[in-house]
Amino acid sequence: MIREAKVNTLTDKQKTRLWERTRNHNFQASRRLEGVDIPLVTLTADEALERLEALRRHYER
Repeated sequence: MIREAKVNTLTDKQKTRLWERTRNHNFQASRRLEGVDIPLVTLTADEALERLEALRRHYER
């Protein structure tokens, strides 16, 4: 009997998070090549939206 190996497929949410992390990493590497070193951003999409709302409230007084 041949057992098939289980392939762990990613959910859409996991794919999105992986893509976001990869995009962020690539952006950071690109900026370092240009001589600009900025800290890695580790916010999730929800955290980023919350931060944007807080900034809008602060600056739209």
